[in-house]
Amino acid sequence: MNMYTTTKPTTYLIDGCNLVRSFLYEFARTEEEVTADFLDFLEDMSRGPRYQMHTYEVIFDGTFRPMGPLYRAGVHISFTEENTADQVIYERASYAAQTGQRVIAVTDDRALQDDLKELGIKVLFCKKFYHSFKPGEK
Repeated sequence: MNMYTTTKPTTYLIDGCNLVRSFLYEFARTEEEVTADFLDFLEDMSRGPRYQMHTYEVIFDGTFRPMGPLYRAGVHISFTEENTADQVIYERASYAAQTGQRVIAVTDDRALQDDLKELGIKVLFCKKFYHSFKPGEK
């Protein structure tokens, strides 16, 4: 059992731009290609019995842009419009914590991580979240 992905139903609030950009140079591909691959990967994982109890909210900065279906199995994709992903993640995580929902924020933004930790919300760096899925396991 890996130590980063919980076995209890949880909502993961994922900073989409942070996650995609943390892998851009590693794969030497365009941001659009890395985004599409990550969303396909997350959709596939969310269908597996080990991860299907979770909800994955991938939040992108800015206005809507085409990237396929906005709802894919347990994955929901949204855009922040006027706000930043950090603001939206903070607000959703704060609300979830106040209402007793299990939530984990996935971001590389250290200031946001610190603010969320003060509220008692668990946080993961993007690469740690990605690597928490065991290869070949769904």
